[in-house]
Amino acid sequence: MANILQVTTPVNDSSRNAINTQPRNVSDSQQIHNPVDPTRVVRADGQTGNKAGDAMSEGAYGIMDYESNYGAFIKRMGEGQELPRLLEQIFQSQDAAALFVDQDAAAPLLEQLFSSIQMNSPEELLAFLQAQAEQQAKFSGTFFDGLRKLLSENRSDAAKEAVLAFLRSYNSHSSSQHTLGQMKALTEDIGRLMLRQFRGEYEDILQDMDWDAADGETAGNASVLNQRLIPFLASYVSRTHDYGPVRNAVMLFIFHAVQYEEGGRDRLLQLFDKMLRVRGFDQVFDKEEAYGQLEKLMSGSQKPGNGFADAFSTILARGANGEAGLENIQQFYNIMNGMLVNESVYLPLVHLLVPFRFGEEQVMSEMWVDPDAGDDDNGGRRVKMLLKFDIQSLGRFDLVLVMENRQVGMQLYVPPALKERSEHISRDVTGILKKSGFGVGQLLVREKKSDLKVMDVFPEIREKERTINVRI
Repeated sequence: MANILQVTTPVNDSSRNAINTQPRNVSDSQQIHNPVDPTRVVRADGQTGNKAGDAMSEGAYGIMDYESNYGAFIKRMGEGQELPRLLEQIFQSQDAAALFVDQDAAAPLLEQLFSSIQMNSPEELLAFLQAQAEQQAKFSGTFFDGLRKLLSENRSDAAKEAVLAFLRSYNSHSSSQHTLGQMKALTEDIGRLMLRQFRGEYEDILQDMDWDAADGETAGNASVLNQRLIPFLASYVSRTHDYGPVRNAVMLFIFHAVQYEEGGRDRLLQLFDKMLRVRGFDQVFDKEEAYGQLEKLMSGSQKPGNGFADAFSTILARGANGEAGLENIQQFYNIMNGMLVNESVYLPLVHLLVPFRFGEEQVMSEMWVDPDAGDDDNGGRRVKMLLKFDIQSLGRFDLVLVMENRQVGMQLYVPPALKERSEHISRDVTGILKKSGFGVGQLLVREKKSDLKVMDVFPEIREKERTINVRI
């Protein structure tokens, strides 16, 4: 009979009953292990973190639990520090097309990408930087500056509610094509998970959706969604009792559908008319001019060109799908995850990745900007920025800049090869700032010995770590 219980004959090991005669350290025996600290929340097992060296350990971040939403954001920001170096392999490669299996298909995309970042004059570079900043900061420009002024001068609840309702609708309006794409992907997932006998009617309903509808043109699709598609999905879940992946996808689809309908052109205009009646609006805006600015925003005429963004996102998607080789999939995913930190609601900064070629030089630059770092002594606005850039022929630079009332304070860290030219660099930078109309307060040029961390330059990001925030 097989010995299924794995019974073995006990081994006579005399060492089991041996008494440890080694003297113990009395001070160690009297020491209290895992003492309770009433000022902080600790783990039940007395450990101080997830694992040794983990960036999310409680030892590194106070009482913040490593499973909190804010903790996940902090961890992602830490992982994003390597993002520029990952991108260098794409933008500074002599033959980037060689990374892809189908080089013929990748070559036109890479050519479009490289041509979009080729700058031949300072004016072109400035326009490119402004376009990337506008791409990141949706609520920028004179129109939205006027709304901020209106809110600051009129603190009534009615005014705040009217302006915020308009901004929510505008946000949905400007992203309705993106939302529509998300909804289309969800309907494809639902169709694959759905029972076969329901798919025919489901696909007939989907044929009436206009997946190419422009921003704000939501009326036709909203009618199909509210009268046919969403009732069908609700009925399907009720009849089949499918409370697993299908219902989860349906709930997410309904969330996107509500946001999509919120961005309809008619609704946006109604909320704008309501905002016109806010007290003090006519003191900030000329109404006819405000209508004209809104029409430009709705038509998309003020949107920056997205040739760089389109080519870049397509290349990342292809690389993440394995077209650049299985060994590079993780690298492309890391790049995508590093860039998704810009979408976090916890990020109080404007984060820009701006790779470009100026003449024969290839530059990888990354900016972290806090446009509202506080008020200066005169009540003006303080702007703080961390700029990291790598000039291929020189090395890596770090720059910390603070501007208050057009007075600039700056710390520039240069590669070791340039440390002997610190005075020359300081004199040239001072001249450039003064020529641009800025006063210069303190300007330090030092040798770069280590990488500056975002958390060190913007310590206010860590202020929320003293709160308890558990991920649900």
